[in-house]
Amino acid sequence: MEKLQEVEKKKTLTYLILIILFHLSFWFTISSNLTIHPDEADHWVWSQHLSWGYFEHPPMIAFVIRLFTDIFGDKWYAIELCSQSMSLLTIIFLFILSKELFGNEAALLSVIIAESMPMFFIGSTILTIDNIMIVFWIITTYLFLKGLKEDKKVFLLLSGVTFGLGLMSKYTMILLPASMFLYLVISPRHRVLLKRKEPYLSFLIGLIIFSPVIIWNAQNDWLSFKYQFTKGLTGGEKGGQFFFFIGSQFVILGPTMFPFFLYSLYKGFRGSGFGVKIFNLQSSIFNLQSAILYLTVLASFPFFFFAFASFRSKYTDVSWSDVALIVGIILMSKVLTNIYRGMDIRRKIIISSALFIPGFLLSGFLAVHSVKPFPFIPKNVDKSLEMFGWDEIGAKAEEAFNKYLPDEKRRYIISKEYQMAGSLSFYTPSHPIPYSFNKSMRNIWLRVEDIGKGAALMVCAENDGNECVEKAGKLFKDIKEVERMDVKRRGEVVKSVKMYVCREIK
Repeated sequence: MEKLQEVEKKKTLTYLILIILFHLSFWFTISSNLTIHPDEADHWVWSQHLSWGYFEHPPMIAFVIRLFTDIFGDKWYAIELCSQSMSLLTIIFLFILSKELFGNEAALLSVIIAESMPMFFIGSTILTIDNIMIVFWIITTYLFLKGLKEDKKVFLLLSGVTFGLGLMSKYTMILLPASMFLYLVISPRHRVLLKRKEPYLSFLIGLIIFSPVIIWNAQNDWLSFKYQFTKGLTGGEKGGQFFFFIGSQFVILGPTMFPFFLYSLYKGFRGSGFGVKIFNLQSSIFNLQSAILYLTVLASFPFFFFAFASFRSKYTDVSWSDVALIVGIILMSKVLTNIYRGMDIRRKIIISSALFIPGFLLSGFLAVHSVKPFPFIPKNVDKSLEMFGWDEIGAKAEEAFNKYLPDEKRRYIISKEYQMAGSLSFYTPSHPIPYSFNKSMRNIWLRVEDIGKGAALMVCAENDGNECVEKAGKLFKDIKEVERMDVKRRGEVVKSVKMYVCREIK
C-alpha cells in the first residue's frame, strides 16, 4: 500500500512539473511577441520612484518590480519573469494547500482547474497588483489553516506577517481576515479561538507591517484610501454594474467553470456529499467538515461582498472576484473528485470535457489572437492592441529627443493618459520621466512646475492631439508639433500618434 502511494505521489509531481513547464514556456513564447501591458509599464514607473503609497494602490508591486529590474535590467523579460514567478508561487501553494486538505488527486485537479480559467492562464502573462496579492492571500490561507489544524501559535502569527504583506499589495486583502473571523464565528469546532489572543495578535502584526502605508495616506490627504472607496463602493446606479460583474465571470472563469464554482459553494454550504472524514478526530482538531466550511466561507464572503458592491459602484473590475476564486478552486477540486468517485472512464471524460474544454478553447483563442490576430475582431474592441507597438513609438520618441531636445539634462515625456506616458517612459531607451494630464494627482514623482525653463516631449494619440495641445497650452509657453507616426500590424494602421515639443512652464 505504501509503495502504491509513493508511485502515485511521484506520478502527481511529474504531472505538476509538466504543467508548470508548459505554462512558463508557453507564456514566455507569447510574451516575446508582445510589448508589456501599459499597466505594467505604469507600475514600472512606480518602481523607479519608490514610495510607501501611490494614487491608486499600496507599494508592493513597485518593490517587487524594482527587485527584478535591479537584477535583470529594465527589460520586458524582467517584467515577464516577475509575472511568471507570481504564477509559479500561486500554482505551488494552490497545490500544497489542496494536498494538505484533500490529497494528491484534488491537488492536481486544483492546478488543472486554475489553468483552464482564462483569469489565471491568460491573466498570468500580465503582472498585476492582483497577481502579487493572490500569492500572499493563498499563503496566508495556508498558514492560518496549519494553525487551526495543528493548533500551533507560530502558524497563526506567521499568517499575520503574510496578511500584512498582502495588504501592502492591495487593500482588498482586508477581506481575508474578515472571512477568517466569520469562519471562526460560525465554526463549532474553532469558535473557541475567538477567546484566544493569537488571531488578534496576527491581525495586529499585519497592521504594523502595513502602517507605513497608513502614515503615507495620512500625509497625503488619504489620497489612495479615498480613491479606492469612492471607486468601488459609491457613485453608481443601484444594480447598474451587477449584471456586468456576474456576466464577466463567465468569461474570466470560463462558461462552464463559473456555474461549477457556484455549484461548489452550494455543496459547501450544504456540508454533505463530500465523503468520509480525512483526519482522525481523536488526534486532530480538524476534520473534513471543518475544511469544507473553511474553504466555503473564504470563497463565498469576498465573492458576495463584491457582488453586493457592484450594485452601488460606478465602476466594476472583473478581477474583483479573483481572491474568492483562488480559494474556491480548491473547493471545486474536492467537489469534482467526489463526482468522479465510482465513475467509469467514459463518464469522467465526458464531464471533464464539458468543464475544461470551453475555458481552454477561450484561452487558446485569446492567446493565438494576441500574436496572430484574427481579422474579424474590430480594432475598437481588440484588447491585444494594448500590448502592441509601444517599442516602435518609444524608438521614435528617442529619435525626437535626440533631434529636437539634445541638450536637455532631464528628459520628460507627457501624454493625456498615464498608460501611454508610462509605456513610452519604459520603451524610450533614455527612460524619460512621465507625466499625464488625466488624473494628474497620480504623478507623485513629478510636479509639472519642476520642468521649469526646460522642455518636454508630448506624445498623444492622433485623435487626442487637439485636446493635448489645449491642456499643454495652459502649462507651457511654446508648443510645436514635430513628428507624426503610424504603427501598423499586418499592413493595417492600428495606432497613430503625434509628437510635440513643449517649452518653458508659464
